Amino acid sequence: MEHKYDKNFHFNNAKMLLEKDDLQSIRYACLELRYFIEAHVYERLYQETEILPQTVIETWQPNKAIKFLAMFDELADKDLVMSVYGEDGKEVAKIEYNNLSIKELNKLYNSLGSYLHLPMPKKVSTYTIKKKKVLDIFAKLERVTKGNLMIIKKDYDKFSCEACSSDIVFTRKYVEQNESIKCQNDRCGIEHGIRVNENSVEFGAKYVFDCGVCKEKVSIFHSNIEDLYSFQCDHCETQYQFELTLRGIPKNET
Repeated sequence: MEHKYDKNFHFNNAKMLLEKDDLQSIRYACLELRYFIEAHVYERLYQETEILPQTVIETWQPNKAIKFLAMFDELADKDLVMSVYGEDGKEVAKIEYNNLSIKELNKLYNSLGSYLHLPMPKKVSTYTIKKKKVLDIFAKLERVTKGNLMIIKKDYDKFSCEACSSDIVFTRKYVEQNESIKCQNDRCGIEHGIRVNENSVEFGAKYVFDCGVCKEKVSIFHSNIEDLYSFQCDHCETQYQFELTLRGIPKNET
């Protein structure tokens, strides 16, 4: 299988650069370590490009991509260990996958990024990158070079967007922890409310009411509702417009 991402390549590049003490070498080591973090995350996402929501796949910042993925998969930023046992019950092998927590990934990625910018004018004469700080980050990332990528497949489900008919992917974890989900087609983005029942999940994107003239049902997407939004009844073409109203409530009525 062709390897699309090789995180150890970037880690080794950073290691060689950190053997030097000049500013440029240390700065390029920071860049290679950022590449290392990106490769670590992207090799994980690459394995499930066919089933993951596009909001995850198309997010290039690794810290944000993993944060999105964790909304669907609680193991997205967790270490994993798999033990193999023989017929006699003794462990014969152990496979480990070392990962970065969302909090740690975000902190390290942003810290490295701060060293990739030119200094402000008032600091340019004294600017330096403290090599020890970069070495500390290097040491924290070293554990992630060890182990083998493991993915525990999640039961992704899908439903059709009420606006564009594209598939919207979700997991039980997501619907139990969120009140709505957006269409993952970036040309749509219509938001669907979530209602979780004991044995099923319902999604709805529309606000429905009776037309004041013809009494037929009128529906509009919740995502479109905003001040001065105009629309018409599909049956009698009566015009409607939403208006934001600010109303004070006396204290004795609250």
